[in-house]
Amino acid sequence: MANCGQLPENWTVEKLLSKHASAPFNPNIAHVFYLAGFIGSWGRGIEKICTACREDGVPQPEYSVNPGDIMVKFTAPSDRTIRSENKVTERVTERVTEKESEVLYLLFENSNYTTKELAEKLSLSRKTISERLKSLKGKNIIRRVGSDTKGYWEIIEDEK
Repeated sequence: MANCGQLPENWTVEKLLSKHASAPFNPNIAHVFYLAGFIGSWGRGIEKICTACREDGVPQPEYSVNPGDIMVKFTAPSDRTIRSENKVTERVTERVTEKESEVLYLLFENSNYTTKELAEKLSLSRKTISERLKSLKGKNIIRRVGSDTKGYWEIIEDEK
């Protein structure tokens, strides 16, 4: 199933959040997901997100519709967030180069970043990022958990 990341022409956040018709990009694939139980009915995704947030007692997401994309911002209560800046121990920061630490701090920010996203954020090539990730893995500072596409980077905590 593909999603171009854009709302239909002339749509607004208000229209997105109100009841509206929905047409899947690829009806055949959408039907398979429906039969598998992953989709209940068309056009209820935003409604389900808002209901889940309300039931969980967290703020509703904020939506921004731009010409080329849709941004959805979720805000988590402070007791559900992890502040990672303090997790880098002195021993770890002594073992990494300044260039490696740039990658490491981005992984603290979001452990799901892909090589492509890291390269874009640091304005570097994917090859350079791959080399830095390989070095960090070799120093036993990070490890990949899961697949390249659906996994995440785990920062290995210092035992001492």
